[in-house]
Amino acid sequence: MNKKKWLLFMLSALVLATSTAFAQSADEITALCKVSGKKTEGLHRTIDGNYQSVWNSPSNRDAYIILTAPEDKKIGSVYLQFSNESTPFEVQIKNEQDKWVTAARCETSFLTNAVELETPAQSVRIIPMNRSGRLMLAEVHAFTPGDLPGWVHHWQAPLNKADLLVLAAHPDDELLFMGGTIPYYAGELQLDVQVAYLSAYAPYRKLELLDGLWACGVTNYPLLGGMPDVYNTSLNNMYGEKGWNEDRILRFVVGLYRSCRPEVVVTHDIHGEYGHGAHKVAADAAQKAIELAASADYQHKKLAATEPWQIKKLYLHLYEDGAMQMNWRQPLKYFGGKTALDAASEAFACHKSQDTGHYHVEDFGPYDNSKFGLAFTSVGEDIEKNDFMEHIH
Repeated sequence: MNKKKWLLFMLSALVLATSTAFAQSADEITALCKVSGKKTEGLHRTIDGNYQSVWNSPSNRDAYIILTAPEDKKIGSVYLQFSNESTPFEVQIKNEQDKWVTAARCETSFLTNAVELETPAQSVRIIPMNRSGRLMLAEVHAFTPGDLPGWVHHWQAPLNKADLLVLAAHPDDELLFMGGTIPYYAGELQLDVQVAYLSAYAPYRKLELLDGLWACGVTNYPLLGGMPDVYNTSLNNMYGEKGWNEDRILRFVVGLYRSCRPEVVVTHDIHGEYGHGAHKVAADAAQKAIELAASADYQHKKLAATEPWQIKKLYLHLYEDGAMQMNWRQPLKYFGGKTALDAASEAFACHKSQDTGHYHVEDFGPYDNSKFGLAFTSVGEDIEKNDFMEHIH
């Protein structure tokens, strides 16, 4: 390295070190804030740490919530976790005339939204955009100015070109039965991973799944099928359950293939792991959708904006043909030396409503989440049999 390049290198290192040294981390001050609104009944539910308790605002011009920090603190960011349905909203602060003025707007359909303020304020008011609609909030958080903690979500839109699509029947299935798939490929390898669910019905389970995916390194918002949470052990009877119409589900999965254009798809066991019909539907629809998604002849008004797409490989959990076993126990840099199995287990802990002690993220036993089989390939059979992306990159 010549002297000039060495000086530039040292200067860059000094700038980086200086900026890092002076970086400020935000502190959560929600518990110190006063929470108020026109409808005060139930406001405590927005700061109780429980996704199953929800505050619904009025549906008129009184639809708002105010967070006021202690005198020695300023609010630099707010983080909202909506229940079931997001509302476009504004974050307002007081101007010099003590009137509320809009400091930021948020129009995403995501259930979780973080908003950083250019000007920190003593109080912030959150109202529906254009004073229309209502707020349905599970939790609100307030932070001092600075970099938000890593557990706060900053979602990007669903992918329109994915390396890998993970299709789960329900929230937490992507961890219990697909094991370290998401932490390894989304977190460690930083591939473009899209996650989708057939059924994510209860509002609190949607928030749990978002926490779990974020903990795994996923940054693109998941796609939700909206099928009701019902149980049946028969594949045929599951398709007969209310809301589980076969044509509807095939359209959803075909839509997934065409909209996010994955190279590889990973989903459930054809036998439904422990026999759950919804898991069987995921495996069945994933296979049937391959030909349909690639055919220009398969059309529907809900697929009008999509173009045919041919996936290259489909892996099914516990499938016997093209059997392979993934190693989820390698230390990963992204997770500070933890394994993909560790990361999946920690993400599963985000699903608090399912923590009955009966379910565990395990790469052994009858539902070994490291075992998969190649159910479809357009790029040849696997040779190494230790990587879903073999022959892809």
